[in-house]
Amino acid sequence: MATTRTAKKRRGSVKIGRYICPSCNKKCEEERSLWKKLKEDFFDIISMINKRMRLHHDSYQGISDILELICPQGKDTIFNDFADSVERTAIPPPAEEIQIILYDEQHPKAGRTQKFRLTLLDGVTGQPIAEELHDSKDPAIITAFLAEYLDPTKRTFVVTDLYASYPGVLKDFFGENLIHQLCLLHLNKRIVGDFPNNTTVEQELMKYRLLNIFYNRDAEIEVLKGMAEEEQVMKQGNEKAYRAWLKKQMVFFRNFLHEQELRRRREKKNLEQRSYLEALVIFNALTEEIDLFEKPVQKRLRRIEKNWEHFTAFYFVKGAPATNNRIENYYSTSLKTHRKKQLRTDNGIENQMKLSAMKRAGILDRCKKTLLDAFLMFMPFLDSG
Repeated sequence: MATTRTAKKRRGSVKIGRYICPSCNKKCEEERSLWKKLKEDFFDIISMINKRMRLHHDSYQGISDILELICPQGKDTIFNDFADSVERTAIPPPAEEIQIILYDEQHPKAGRTQKFRLTLLDGVTGQPIAEELHDSKDPAIITAFLAEYLDPTKRTFVVTDLYASYPGVLKDFFGENLIHQLCLLHLNKRIVGDFPNNTTVEQELMKYRLLNIFYNRDAEIEVLKGMAEEEQVMKQGNEKAYRAWLKKQMVFFRNFLHEQELRRRREKKNLEQRSYLEALVIFNALTEEIDLFEKPVQKRLRRIEKNWEHFTAFYFVKGAPATNNRIENYYSTSLKTHRKKQLRTDNGIENQMKLSAMKRAGILDRCKKTLLDAFLMFMPFLDSG
């Protein structure tokens, strides 16, 4: 009988080939594919455990400690397995068509009275679906506005800013048909607002590490890391000298940011958006160090973790935007809220909105006749005297 024995350390062993069973004395045969299939099934389950635990943001060291009781693996092995597994996984496209909607509000004033302009934009074409002017934006008014123009039975991807009441209002209206994306631009504004206007280099570095989660800020971080090392030395010396050095360094960094922006404009490129896997790895690395950070940073990271599903929904819907930029641009071209002298009444606001709609519809394009053409029509009727 031609038999071989193959084994996996601490897992087990099996006879491969033809052999006589010691229990029943019958001739048996096992192919090598049996052992291969056993190993694949086993490690697929271990890989699924890793992904499930990473989904709940458990650290790689924490997963390693738990797997020590099941199937010992080092944290580096777990990290590599997780990264390879996520990269190999092909996410199937959604079975049904998904409607993409942008929702936001503008807050113009009619005289001294605060008004709320509720707006729905088509996320694909950028065209307005509906606009209404209201005296408040409580959940009942928002729900009634949505019900007037949208079908809650249709699978819908909605982008909003980070206003606290939106998740509940949208969930109540759409139910299981909702895919809710929180605007990454507004997230970045909140991150910047977590830090003082005049930061130290260390604080600026921390800010850009947070901004680096969803957008590539590697160049800025590289510059700040070099400055942060020098800052530690400068802090040991004279306070006045340190302040002068800090001011000079921050001017240098601001100029560097400006040059980066100008370069992107010349190349007609936007800030590079990270892939889902890159964002996940960077965010998890930050959460590994969360206890070392200041309280506002810890609070921001926990909020991102709580709403991770809503910050990353756009990765899983083809053509879906990550921000509300389109509706912000629409507001900036259709109604300037600082022009209060022109907007003394509700009609003033509504007329400005209609004027913008007329422009989009081409009604305000070049006239067929000029004022001179119209004036010349009166020439035959002019009094010769």
